[in-house]
Amino acid sequence: MSWAFHNLFSLSKPSCAAVALGWALFPVTQAQVPSPVVPAITQAAVPALVDEAVKYQLEDFRHTTWGLRYRVHRVDDKEDSLRELVESANGNVGRTLQRHGKPLTAEEDAAEQERLRAITAADMAKHRHGTETSDKFGVELMSAMPKAMVYTLTPGQPQLPQSTQQQVVLDFAPNPQYHPSTTSQALLSGIDGRVWIDAETHHLLRIEITVVKNLNLMFGILARVYEGGTLTYEQHLVGGGHYGYSHIEINVRLRELMVKTVPYHSTLTTANMTYMPTAPSFKDAVSSLLAIQP
Repeated sequence: MSWAFHNLFSLSKPSCAAVALGWALFPVTQAQVPSPVVPAITQAAVPALVDEAVKYQLEDFRHTTWGLRYRVHRVDDKEDSLRELVESANGNVGRTLQRHGKPLTAEEDAAEQERLRAITAADMAKHRHGTETSDKFGVELMSAMPKAMVYTLTPGQPQLPQSTQQQVVLDFAPNPQYHPSTTSQALLSGIDGRVWIDAETHHLLRIEITVVKNLNLMFGILARVYEGGTLTYEQHLVGGGHYGYSHIEINVRLRELMVKTVPYHSTLTTANMTYMPTAPSFKDAVSSLLAIQP
């Protein structure tokens, strides 16, 4: 179930991610360049702003020509791991550097390097095929968000303290006039939240989601996410006008496969994110990961 709730809203490649994920701005000088003053947005302009933010999010998620390289630290109820990931033209390739909060032993690292050397084009194609279902699920939900929700300007427009950009802050709730055409889209009637959008570029910066009624995946057979669960997703500019995730935090109570109800907590945080204007081949990605000195 962790993948299902994660992919419900994470649409920036780790992506879907990721797709987790500092702001990588590139000032011309060392002096901080102030953000331009952006005219205040009106409620009438909110729908067009949301449409544009979703369009940019989907474009960044679907990218194949450019790529990212970064480290992602994942902590959940069973694991504390650190991996280096490279987005290749053939899909993501990763090397595990730490497990259970500790560096790999010499034997574990040798096995990890051997695993990387053994990756074939067929392996990459199989992996990509395996992610298509969850990717399609996430894209469908994100595409429906503009119509499925009612967006209102948040009173006081609370700005993100870690960001120098001016933001438009919107609260959202299910649209009672929206009629979902699929069972996946029906899940959107069970969430509300708040979103921060860059006032100048109209890219998503942060979204906070709360489960306001139980969510059933495949009629509750696959999983049920209970009311009160939360998800926070943040992203930042990485280069070329594109954005990548910096932090994802999930806190839910769920029941998997109609068995037992358990809490699930997970955080993903990225570091050292590098924008690559041209995505490398998977073989080049593997070579670069093998060159890491733990």
